[in-house]
Amino acid sequence: MKEKTAKIIRIITIPPIEALAMLLILYGMKRTEFGETGDLLMAILFLTIIPVCSYPIASRKKNKEDSRNNQRNMAFVFNFLSYLAAMLIGYCMGCTRMLQWILNGYFLAVLVLTIVNKVLKIRASGHACSCTLPYLILSYYFGGYVTAICLILYLTEFWASVELKRHTMKEFLGGTIVAWIIFAGIFWML
Repeated sequence: MKEKTAKIIRIITIPPIEALAMLLILYGMKRTEFGETGDLLMAILFLTIIPVCSYPIASRKKNKEDSRNNQRNMAFVFNFLSYLAAMLIGYCMGCTRMLQWILNGYFLAVLVLTIVNKVLKIRASGHACSCTLPYLILSYYFGGYVTAICLILYLTEFWASVELKRHTMKEFLGGTIVAWIIFAGIFWML
């Protein structure tokens, strides 16, 4: 039962879904600060649709372990290229400060994760980073009960990832720390 619950949690909290939820909440509640419908559609395309495409492409491997490693690698490639495009297009479109902050944050997060994981050979969870970043953004803009909900969701994902042995505590916390550093850095810069 615990394993099944953990799998369901991991499936419904894939990072592109969390990015979509964050974008829709901000668009619905902070439209003036967020931007126009075209800005929302661009952000959904590059933060949600393109990144989610890595999942079916990566799952074509027959061996389960190869498939999981391939999924991680494909997610990094898709996210890196997609988030870079989003950031650059955001500048070209003249996105609002809020949306550009989000786009910059997503790109810098995947850039730092790539350096930490591939160059420094320290395994930090991309899932943890990609779930923490929208929680931090939503908590910043709404505070109070939203922060409490985000903390509960984060702890649930933490448990599910460790329970399924997708990440160790150290890896999940490493991804979380990357998200916090990016959030603080982007907040300070903008």
